Amino acid sequence: MKKLFLLVMVLGTTLTTQAQEDWSVLNEVFDDVYSLATEVGKETDKVIAHGNVISIVKSTGTTSIQKKKDKSVPVEFYDYFLLTSTGRQIALTKMDTEKVIEKFQKVLNRVKTSLKEDNSKEVQSILNSL
Repeated sequence: MKKLFLLVMVLGTTLTTQAQEDWSVLNEVFDDVYSLATEVGKETDKVIAHGNVISIVKSTGTTSIQKKKDKSVPVEFYDYFLLTSTGRQIALTKMDTEKVIEKFQKVLNRVKTSLKEDNSKEVQSILNSL
């Protein structure tokens, strides 16, 4: 019985460590996208990076992703939320967080490329398509 308990403890610790590693990679990706948003935000008022929030301003409203430290756990862990201009705050699962961050990254990269070419209408179209 003790061996089984020990095995369960080791497996639980391993899974927890792997989950933390997965989330830490996601944290790094968010930080990279945040830097990109900061850079793009210097060129257009349609992108805002402030605090731990990345926002894209569209003609239909603002869409944001927020990284928020979870203070209820002893390790460094973050929760992610999708924020809408209507005031909704949607908690994201890991999979949804990956999708949203990837979408923001694609949009920001396209905007950055278009800004270099000075295509204002295309930039607005890209931002509105988010």
